[in-house]
Amino acid sequence: MGVISADGKELVHRLDLQLDQCSVFHDVGVTNKYTILVDFMLTISPERVMRGGSLFKYEREKDARIAVIPRYGDADSIKWFHIEPCVSYHIMNTFEEGDEVVVRGCKANATILPGPEWGENKFEWFSRGFSFKSINSSNQNDQREKEEGMLFTCVREWRLNLKTMEVKERDVTGIEYSMDFPTINADFTGLKHKYGYTQVIHSLASSESGKPKYGGIAKLYFEESNKQSTHDDETVKIKYHWLPKNNFCTGLVFVAKPEPMEEDDGWVVTFAHDEENDTSYVLVVDAKNFGEEPLAKINLPQRVPYCHHGSFFTST
Repeated sequence: MGVISADGKELVHRLDLQLDQCSVFHDVGVTNKYTILVDFMLTISPERVMRGGSLFKYEREKDARIAVIPRYGDADSIKWFHIEPCVSYHIMNTFEEGDEVVVRGCKANATILPGPEWGENKFEWFSRGFSFKSINSSNQNDQREKEEGMLFTCVREWRLNLKTMEVKERDVTGIEYSMDFPTINADFTGLKHKYGYTQVIHSLASSESGKPKYGGIAKLYFEESNKQSTHDDETVKIKYHWLPKNNFCTGLVFVAKPEPMEEDDGWVVTFAHDEENDTSYVLVVDAKNFGEEPLAKINLPQRVPYCHHGSFFTST
């Protein structure tokens, strides 16, 4: 892991994590003083491929953990916090609060990579991954039943106490809708934030296509609870903005107004595609009036394929 200079020209610090395996760290978090990595034990092994196995493998039996690393620390300065087994590709934000480092990210119970076993129907596999009808089944010998709901993704919060090494974790979005690809107002990166935004999976369309499709976006209110929640943990208030039928989005970003007065003064912007008319467009939603009609729908002259991440840059 490294630290690059502010001008992006120089590697000013390099750290050997001294891992026993090659882990996939898909995302990285930063706070004022620390760098955060989530090691959920998705490993890469060319040797495994040579033995006839997969390059990627989720090793659920190993300990999932989060690393809190001083910005210019060495391997001995890393604090490893063991967490419940999970898969977490995407971090929403990380920040310091008292003796704790708070990590918020999207979490599932299994990984979409490398996909179903060779020869298995990917549509059936994907459909099972988002189903909860047998999530509590007692038949632990049926692999298919153990896969029920394993790809469902929610937003998880981990609170890591740097003094006691205690971990407190909870799901903050429950099991009503699966969501991923989180974003925030980038001005609050590494700082305590009130709001977060995600893409919301359309489970039926995803199951039918054999790949994730996102039929809406969500705004999370971390300082307000969901009064209607029946989930065991206290979930947060969520507002949704749904796309029209057979329209799906990709590359969600938050764009702050030029002189914002509050954290959510701005727009949520995403590419979208209308599959019925084969047209792509940019969707602009007022972050403060999230559930209302979009402010703009800008048609594009060419197709924008479904991808993963988006960025926004001003013209100046």
